Amino acid sequence: MSTATPQPPSDAKQRLLAARRALYRETIIGAAERVFAEHGYEAAKIAAIAKEAGLSLQTLYGVFPKKWDVYRAVQADRLSALMLEVGRAVMAADDAFMRLRCGLEGYLRFHMARPDFLRMQLRERIPWGTTDLQGTPEQTQAWEMGLKMMTAAFVEGTAAGFFVETDPELAARTATAMSQVHLSMWIDRGMPQSPDVVAHEAMAQIVRTFARTDRVEELTARLVA
Repeated sequence: MSTATPQPPSDAKQRLLAARRALYRETIIGAAERVFAEHGYEAAKIAAIAKEAGLSLQTLYGVFPKKWDVYRAVQADRLSALMLEVGRAVMAADDAFMRLRCGLEGYLRFHMARPDFLRMQLRERIPWGTTDLQGTPEQTQAWEMGLKMMTAAFVEGTAAGFFVETDPELAARTATAMSQVHLSMWIDRGMPQSPDVVAHEAMAQIVRTFARTDRVEELTARLVA
């Protein structure tokens, strides 16, 4: 009788297993995003996510033990991509006004390119104007980072003479809420407009609300550049 010690999987096999798990994870996240968008978190069934993904329940549970884990994974994946995209755009902007514009337009365009993810957020009725989201840690972290970025843009923009003197965090929260209303109405009306149109209308409203009177015409003109 052989007493040989079992050998660990080869590096090639480990890479294959890791690649398969990553593929399963990506497939489940995409399917879950669609199911959560249609039903909301509470009503969504893990069996429906597995069916949408084309996987067995056993395979799904092998990647995500609980529905909450799936939900957090969707939020983490999408929100990390959002912060990366918006952060890069903001850092590349030339001045405070463009940093604000890149931040808000990047936020709008990201969600409009992913309407299922947007529907997820809307279905949960998250109070977007507050830091007490009562959502996932990933949502809280993304909101806090976004708020800091937007507040900094208003501080800088006010110092540069673009915006009226006001509480910069209040302005940041208000501007974010205004943008989110544009997204909500876009979904409610059947997504009739292009991202370019929605982004322009949202930024035009921001300019009318926060720009100094002597800078409104200038900043409005910059929106078409």
